[in-house]
Amino acid sequence: MKKTLRAKYISAGCLIIVGFLSFLLVTARILQNTFVERWNQKQMEVLAEEVIGEIESKDWNLANVDLDTMAFENNISVTVADDSFNILSSTRAHEVARGTLGNKSMKAIGENEKALDNTGKGFYSDFDDDNKASFIQINKIKGYGYLLIRKSVTGVNASMFVMEICFAIAAGVTLLGSILMLIWLTGKMVRPIREINRVTGQIAKLNFDEKAVVESEDELRELAQSVNVMSDRLKETMESLTQDVENRKALVRNMAHELKTPIAVIMGYAENMSYISKKQPEKLDKYCTVISNECERMDNLIRQMLEVSAYEAGGDALNRTEFFVKDLLEGVRRWYEDEFPERKGIYKEADETAKKIRGDSQVLQTGLYNLVKNAVRYGNPDGLIFIHVWEEAEQIYFSVFNEGKGIPVQEQEKIWDVFYKVDAARTRDEKSFGVGLSIVKQAAIAHGGGVFVKNLDNGVEVGFFIKN
Repeated sequence: MKKTLRAKYISAGCLIIVGFLSFLLVTARILQNTFVERWNQKQMEVLAEEVIGEIESKDWNLANVDLDTMAFENNISVTVADDSFNILSSTRAHEVARGTLGNKSMKAIGENEKALDNTGKGFYSDFDDDNKASFIQINKIKGYGYLLIRKSVTGVNASMFVMEICFAIAAGVTLLGSILMLIWLTGKMVRPIREINRVTGQIAKLNFDEKAVVESEDELRELAQSVNVMSDRLKETMESLTQDVENRKALVRNMAHELKTPIAVIMGYAENMSYISKKQPEKLDKYCTVISNECERMDNLIRQMLEVSAYEAGGDALNRTEFFVKDLLEGVRRWYEDEFPERKGIYKEADETAKKIRGDSQVLQTGLYNLVKNAVRYGNPDGLIFIHVWEEAEQIYFSVFNEGKGIPVQEQEKIWDVFYKVDAARTRDEKSFGVGLSIVKQAAIAHGGGVFVKNLDNGVEVGFFIKN
């Protein structure tokens, strides 16, 4: 059977309290006789000094009336005996009648003989079975004999028993009150733990909407806040992973769709090549060219997908160096002139950066290639292509403007997705897979930046920014 944390706390607290009270009770029982003896010894030593002082003040005129007064006032009996143990004076009538010290007095002197010789005083105690304690303080008076002060305490054991009963009752009341206090305290302590346990149980079920509410200003509240933060981050991570899984599924579907057509073309032409080579050999070159083009199309697709995967790996895959933007733009211009020699539109560029920037120049150049290629593909055939680079708030912005039709607002976020195409009616001759802008986005993210798109009056501005 599971034992709750609260029950453990209460059991442990009760055991500690019972153990402590039992220790006090046993200790009091063991030390009671010693305590009574020591307390009376101290009192009787003081009384002996007072009696001796009183006697000396009377020049040892041992009148019984004086001793009786002292004995009555202090609840004691006083006896003065000479060195032969004969009674000189006593408040005890039977001793005066007997004339000598009794057996108990002689026993007390005998047991304290060494102490009397060394210090001149001794103490004797006796606890009998009749619930009576007898104490004798003995002082040796040089030149006179002995001073014996007796004190009998009746009912010591009975009194101690009553005290023990009172102590036990007080201990029981203390234990009951302590248990009630423990129940209240443990309930207050365990409540936040139960709340945190409830929320973590929901997190284990992938329910991240529950939050731990702990009002106490202590470590448990900090733990609850940490659990809530962990829940929020797990929720974000799960949503991101779910979206990533969906993106991967869509990627596989789109790749299968994109690869299906060239593979079908290659298979169809390959199956007929044997017949064509025999019956129509003049068409063989055409068949080979078509197969080669379709293979190149698949190769381009696979290469672009590998680029996307590499950029998704993060900034660790980048080869960061410092370089001038003008060198980057020169490379883009040369590529543009080689790629589109027949294009009649205007090509411009503007670099507003004055110092070197840091990043992977090859990756950034590829991003600009894709933006320019996208601008040429969707812009007016004779329209303007304008590359603009500037620095703002410790970030470097790259944008490519093309004259032409704008991008619908509802489509602007989607153009960065892999295989997404705004114009669904595009022909296959354009060699476009909808991967280029996704590469741009991943390259920007790898550099700690992002992407943007804006429709202007006479065209579209698409770009990205990186952290400098």
